[in-house]
Amino acid sequence: MARGIPMEMGAKGAPMMKGMDEKEMGKSMSVEIEVEGPEEEALMGKAREMDGVEEEAYGAAAPQGDFSASGLNALVDGLNAVLPMFDMPDYERFSEGMTMLPPQFMKQLTMVNEAAMAAGLDDMVVDFATITDDKSLKMAAGKLRALSGNTSFKRFLRSERPEAPAAPEAAMSEAPMAPPAPAMSMSEDDLMMSRLS
Repeated sequence: MARGIPMEMGAKGAPMMKGMDEKEMGKSMSVEIEVEGPEEEALMGKAREMDGVEEEAYGAAAPQGDFSASGLNALVDGLNAVLPMFDMPDYERFSEGMTMLPPQFMKQLTMVNEAAMAAGLDDMVVDFATITDDKSLKMAAGKLRALSGNTSFKRFLRSERPEAPAAPEAAMSEAPMAPPAPAMSMSEDDLMMSRLS
């Protein structure tokens, strides 16, 4: 007997439980996940637990301060300038101020920071510890906008994307197959002795 668990899809497509604040989670769309049997239900429980732990971790790292909607949206605009480079949709703008950055927002900012560090652009990494007010939000937004136009960052992201190598079909069909290698009939002892001599 299958039963649906109501889930929402976040900006990156990761499932989240319904009822989460949409301001915190970005754009979302509802979807039904079918669960059959106790094993699948236990897996879904573990997944929800892991999502909760991840959300707590991003929440604990989130800067705190008196942030206006204008300051927050400046940072959203900076993030949205970079997100297309990751093939991700824009993060939703804030309609009101808050005192802590939402976990989903932190997750996306952290993703960009990690990519910037991996690209060797440490001076363009947003330091969350320095974000305390609207002015620091706008400075962080400036770093993100600069990162979005950085040629070496774009080149790094392109090189990190896995691309399937295109093998020429004509060369594949004309090349003869190599004959199978003959099976070795040496025992392990003979092989070891031949290596020692």
